[in-house]
Amino acid sequence: MEAFDELRGRLILTGDYRLMLDTVHMLLMPRWFFVAIKKQVEALAGPEIARKVYYEAGYEGATLWAQTQIKEASLRGRAVMDQYLRSGSLRGWGRFEIVGFEIAKGTGVFRLYNSAIAEEKGSSKGLVCDHMPGSLAGAFQTILDHEGKNLKVVGRETRCLSKGDPWCEFVVEPFQAESHAI
Repeated sequence: MEAFDELRGRLILTGDYRLMLDTVHMLLMPRWFFVAIKKQVEALAGPEIARKVYYEAGYEGATLWAQTQIKEASLRGRAVMDQYLRSGSLRGWGRFEIVGFEIAKGTGVFRLYNSAIAEEKGSSKGLVCDHMPGSLAGAFQTILDHEGKNLKVVGRETRCLSKGDPWCEFVVEPFQAESHAI
Protein backbone atom coordinates (compact mmCIF):
# COMPACT_ATOMS: atom_id res chain seq x y z
CA MET A 1 0.00 0.00 0.00
CA GLU A 2 2.95 2.31 -0.49
CA ALA A 3 1.17 4.02 -3.40
CA PHE A 4 -1.89 4.67 -1.24
CA ASP A 5 0.28 6.10 1.53
CA GLU A 6 1.89 8.39 -1.06
CA LEU A 7 -1.52 9.60 -2.22
CA ARG A 8 -2.78 10.09 1.32
CA GLY A 9 0.35 12.09 2.16
CA ARG A 10 -0.29 14.45 -0.76
CA LEU A 11 -3.99 15.07 0.01
CA ILE A 12 -4.99 18.07 2.07
CA LEU A 13 -8.41 19.04 3.36
CA THR A 14 -8.30 22.78 3.97
CA GLY A 15 -10.00 24.51 6.88
CA ASP A 16 -12.82 25.54 4.55
CA TYR A 17 -13.30 21.95 3.26
CA ARG A 18 -11.51 22.13 -0.06
CA LEU A 19 -9.81 18.88 -1.01
CA MET A 20 -6.38 19.43 -2.55
CA LEU A 21 -3.92 17.03 -4.17
CA ASP A 22 -0.71 19.01 -3.92
CA THR A 23 -1.85 22.33 -5.47
CA VAL A 24 -4.78 20.95 -7.49
CA HIS A 25 -8.37 21.23 -6.25
CA MET A 26 -10.04 17.80 -6.29
CA LEU A 27 -13.44 16.17 -5.96
CA LEU A 28 -13.91 12.75 -4.43
CA MET A 29 -16.86 10.84 -5.84
CA PRO A 30 -17.91 7.24 -6.39
CA ARG A 31 -17.29 5.93 -9.88
CA TRP A 32 -20.98 5.07 -10.30
CA PHE A 33 -21.76 8.78 -9.94
CA PHE A 34 -19.39 9.66 -12.78
CA VAL A 35 -20.84 6.89 -14.97
CA ALA A 36 -24.41 7.99 -14.13
CA ILE A 37 -23.58 11.49 -15.39
CA LYS A 38 -22.04 9.96 -18.51
CA LYS A 39 -25.16 7.86 -19.16
CA GLN A 40 -27.44 10.89 -18.78
CA VAL A 41 -25.38 12.99 -21.19
CA GLU A 42 -25.52 10.12 -23.71
CA ALA A 43 -29.28 9.76 -23.25
CA LEU A 44 -30.02 13.48 -23.57
CA ALA A 45 -27.49 14.51 -26.22
CA GLY A 46 -26.89 11.25 -28.07
CA PRO A 47 -23.74 9.13 -28.12
CA GLU A 48 -21.84 11.19 -30.72
CA ILE A 49 -22.31 14.51 -28.92
CA ALA A 50 -21.55 12.85 -25.57
CA ARG A 51 -18.32 11.39 -26.98
CA LYS A 52 -17.27 14.84 -28.24
CA VAL A 53 -18.13 16.49 -24.93
CA TYR A 54 -16.11 13.95 -22.94
CA TYR A 55 -13.19 14.08 -25.39
CA GLU A 56 -12.96 17.87 -25.18
CA ALA A 57 -13.49 17.93 -21.40
CA GLY A 58 -10.74 15.31 -20.97
CA TYR A 59 -8.46 17.30 -23.28
CA GLU A 60 -9.01 20.54 -21.37
CA GLY A 61 -8.63 18.93 -17.95
CA ALA A 62 -5.41 17.11 -18.86
CA THR A 63 -4.00 20.24 -20.45
CA LEU A 64 -4.54 22.17 -17.21
CA TRP A 65 -3.07 19.30 -15.17
CA ALA A 66 0.02 19.04 -17.40
CA GLN A 67 0.55 22.82 -17.41
CA THR A 68 0.40 22.79 -13.61
CA GLN A 69 2.99 20.00 -13.40
CA ILE A 70 5.30 21.80 -15.82
CA LYS A 71 5.01 25.09 -13.95
CA GLU A 72 4.86 23.98 -10.32
CA ALA A 73 6.78 20.69 -10.30
CA SER A 74 9.24 21.65 -13.07
CA LEU A 75 8.52 18.40 -14.94
CA ARG A 76 9.46 18.05 -18.61
CA GLY A 77 8.78 15.65 -21.48
CA ARG A 78 7.80 12.12 -20.62
CA ALA A 79 8.03 12.89 -16.89
CA VAL A 80 4.85 14.98 -17.28
CA MET A 81 2.98 12.01 -18.79
CA ASP A 82 4.42 9.60 -16.23
CA GLN A 83 3.18 11.85 -13.43
CA TYR A 84 -0.23 12.35 -15.04
CA LEU A 85 -0.81 8.61 -15.47
CA ARG A 86 0.56 7.72 -12.04
CA SER A 87 -1.73 10.30 -10.48
CA GLY A 88 -4.69 8.92 -12.45
CA SER A 89 -3.85 5.42 -11.28
CA LEU A 90 -3.58 6.57 -7.65
CA ARG A 91 -6.94 8.34 -7.96
CA GLY A 92 -8.71 5.13 -9.00
CA TRP A 93 -9.07 5.32 -12.79
CA GLY A 94 -7.21 1.99 -13.15
CA ARG A 95 -3.57 1.10 -13.70
CA PHE A 96 -1.94 2.91 -16.61
CA GLU A 97 0.99 1.68 -18.65
CA ILE A 98 2.92 3.53 -21.34
CA VAL A 99 3.50 1.05 -24.17
CA GLY A 100 5.04 3.58 -26.56
CA PHE A 101 5.95 7.25 -26.27
CA GLU A 102 7.84 9.25 -28.90
CA ILE A 103 7.85 13.00 -28.50
CA ALA A 104 9.68 13.55 -31.82
CA LYS A 105 6.94 11.70 -33.74
CA GLY A 106 4.02 12.82 -31.58
CA THR A 107 2.92 9.25 -30.94
CA GLY A 108 2.01 7.30 -27.87
CA VAL A 109 0.27 4.06 -26.98
CA PHE A 110 -1.23 3.72 -23.52
CA ARG A 111 -2.97 0.85 -21.73
CA LEU A 112 -5.43 1.12 -18.90
CA TYR A 113 -5.95 -2.02 -16.86
CA ASN A 114 -9.06 -2.38 -14.69
CA SER A 115 -10.63 0.78 -16.09
CA ALA A 116 -13.02 2.15 -13.48
CA ILE A 117 -15.35 3.43 -16.20
CA ALA A 118 -15.36 0.19 -18.22
CA GLU A 119 -15.88 -1.92 -15.10
CA GLU A 120 -18.70 0.29 -13.85
CA LYS A 121 -20.37 0.51 -17.27
CA GLY A 122 -20.20 -3.26 -17.75
CA SER A 123 -20.42 -5.19 -20.99
CA SER A 124 -20.81 -3.03 -24.09
CA LYS A 125 -20.61 -3.31 -27.85
CA GLY A 126 -18.74 0.00 -28.08
CA LEU A 127 -15.82 1.83 -26.56
CA VAL A 128 -16.76 3.51 -23.28
CA CYS A 129 -13.78 5.49 -21.94
CA ASP A 130 -14.78 8.60 -23.91
CA HIS A 131 -12.82 11.12 -21.85
CA MET A 132 -9.52 9.23 -21.92
CA PRO A 133 -8.51 9.75 -25.60
CA GLY A 134 -8.92 13.49 -25.10
CA SER A 135 -7.11 13.39 -21.77
CA LEU A 136 -4.10 11.64 -23.23
CA ALA A 137 -4.06 13.89 -26.29
CA GLY A 138 -4.34 17.00 -24.11
CA ALA A 139 -1.47 16.00 -21.85
CA PHE A 140 0.66 14.96 -24.85
CA GLN A 141 -0.13 18.20 -26.72
CA THR A 142 0.93 20.23 -23.71
CA ILE A 143 4.24 18.36 -23.62
CA LEU A 144 4.75 18.93 -27.36
CA ASP A 145 3.93 22.63 -27.08
CA HIS A 146 6.31 23.04 -24.16
CA GLU A 147 9.06 21.23 -26.07
CA GLY A 148 8.53 23.56 -29.06
CA LYS A 149 7.33 20.79 -31.39
CA ASN A 150 5.14 21.91 -34.28
CA LEU A 151 2.74 18.95 -34.12
CA LYS A 152 -0.95 18.67 -33.30
CA VAL A 153 -2.16 15.36 -31.92
CA VAL A 154 -5.44 13.53 -31.38
CA GLY A 155 -6.30 10.50 -29.31
CA ARG A 156 -8.50 7.49 -29.91
CA GLU A 157 -9.48 4.37 -28.03
CA THR A 158 -8.61 1.15 -29.86
CA ARG A 159 -9.46 -1.54 -27.29
CA CYS A 160 -11.90 -1.63 -24.39
CA LEU A 161 -12.39 -3.82 -21.37
CA SER A 162 -16.17 -3.38 -21.76
CA LYS A 163 -15.99 -5.03 -25.19
CA GLY A 164 -14.19 -8.04 -23.75
CA ASP A 165 -10.63 -6.91 -24.43
CA PRO A 166 -8.14 -7.62 -21.61
CA TRP A 167 -7.52 -3.86 -21.18
CA CYS A 168 -8.40 -0.50 -22.65
CA GLU A 169 -5.85 0.87 -25.10
CA PHE A 170 -5.42 4.38 -26.45
CA VAL A 171 -3.35 5.79 -29.28
CA VAL A 172 -2.17 9.39 -29.57
CA GLU A 173 -0.93 10.38 -33.01
CA PRO A 174 -0.49 13.44 -35.22
CA PHE A 175 -3.72 15.00 -36.42
CA GLN A 176 -4.71 14.14 -39.98
CA ALA A 177 -8.01 15.62 -41.16
CA GLU A 178 -9.15 12.39 -42.85
CA SER A 179 -8.64 10.30 -39.70
CA HIS A 180 -9.68 12.75 -36.97
CA ALA A 181 -10.77 10.65 -34.00
CA ILE A 182 -13.66 12.65 -32.55
